[in-house]
Amino acid sequence: MAYEFKLPDVGEGLHEGEIVKWHVKEGELVQENQPLVDVLTDKATVEIPSPKTGKILKLLAQPGQKVRVGEGLIQIETPDQEPRLQTHDSQLTTRLPTGQAGNSQLEVLATPAVRKLAKDLGVDLSKIKGTGPQGRITEEDLHKTGPEERIPLRGIRRKTAEKMSFSKKTVAHVTHADEADATALVALREELKPEAEKKGIKLTYLSFILKALTKALKEFPSLNASLDDQREEIVLKRYYNIGIATATEHGLFNPVIKEADKKDIWNLAQEVERLSNAARKNQISLSDLQASTFTITNIGPIGGLFATPVVVHPETAILGVMKIQKRPIVRDNQVVIRDMLNLCLSFDHRVLDGAEAAMFMNTLIKHLENPRTLLN
Repeated sequence: MAYEFKLPDVGEGLHEGEIVKWHVKEGELVQENQPLVDVLTDKATVEIPSPKTGKILKLLAQPGQKVRVGEGLIQIETPDQEPRLQTHDSQLTTRLPTGQAGNSQLEVLATPAVRKLAKDLGVDLSKIKGTGPQGRITEEDLHKTGPEERIPLRGIRRKTAEKMSFSKKTVAHVTHADEADATALVALREELKPEAEKKGIKLTYLSFILKALTKALKEFPSLNASLDDQREEIVLKRYYNIGIATATEHGLFNPVIKEADKKDIWNLAQEVERLSNAARKNQISLSDLQASTFTITNIGPIGGLFATPVVVHPETAILGVMKIQKRPIVRDNQVVIRDMLNLCLSFDHRVLDGAEAAMFMNTLIKHLENPRTLLN
């Protein structure tokens, strides 16, 4: 029998993965440990190497398809094996002559279902370039030819959709919004910019917000917690790993700054830059995406006044940080222009009440409005 390689558990209790990209083709020779396939787990894309040297007989899963741990990925004929395993295409792919004059040798690969869809859409299959194995035309190829474009819900986007849907169905979401006077924070950052440049550090407001956040979380442990739904227990975390929701062209990542409370402003700035760059390059490691206790979504660079962030289950809260903007504010019965920062806290009402959320925000704002205390 040909050797059938099954999806292994790459760690963290993986149950299934999504095929992202094959690095080999059927009929191709492959060496042991040569990159075989990219698989998307719940956390990141993992490159799986070939366990054997041999000839690729059949790819058992296609990009976008989910495969459970223990299910077959690929069949390989190794040097000491004969190809006794006969493979059949379960989709009954058929070959149709193109009908093009002088090109009678050319053929169109498509399943009966795809041919029927092409007929319904009025699409000439001979004019479509297939993106499936051996140039097979897929339903996705057809959908790209009409007045509508259908984009498969795959990869990070599908994982995000699954997690957000689960969180919205599970967590009793409430959003509390408030504003902080960031005038002193803006001034302090400007003051520290020359020192940051000497250190080669990109100093953003997020570093200060992270420092203020960890101080506030220590006073309100219910926000740095998780809810064990099965055991009906609230788990208070005595460590502070802050996830930073990061939008990239590959989708939404949530890299985690570990032990954020033990880092100063400079270290936090370095970690934010390192993790953000790795996420945007799609080179983030699994360890950098795990074990968050609280999450920040920084909407400020894009703009906006208000948001209702979705809590990252099983965490109990998430902080939305908006854009710092100059606004007229009343101080001592006088209208003055100040740099104002809107903050939006979504929390799980099953774990904490609105009063506690409001007090937490008051404490966070106190630290932000007195930023020099964050340098200690």
